[in-house]
Amino acid sequence: MTFITRLRKTAFPVIFAFFLTACDPMLSIQGSFWPAWIICILAGLMASMVLMWQLVRHRLAPYLGPPLLIAPSLWALCTFVIWLLFYQNAP
Repeated sequence: MTFITRLRKTAFPVIFAFFLTACDPMLSIQGSFWPAWIICILAGLMASMVLMWQLVRHRLAPYLGPPLLIAPSLWALCTFVIWLLFYQNAP
């Protein structure tokens, strides 16, 4: 394999990933700009805590499996759903 071929396979994806990191939507909260993914992570954490509390309250949590696996999975699910609902078409 030539140097140019290796460069295309490794360097270009890294360069594109570097430049695409600036394409996330920004929110202005009290004059301070926050990346939208931080807001989604925090909102997902709150939503997953409420859902987990409801599962424990209705005595369904023991049937789901190990809490160490279920709680982070629920957090990720809530975070991704919030991102898709609010920032799907963001520039």
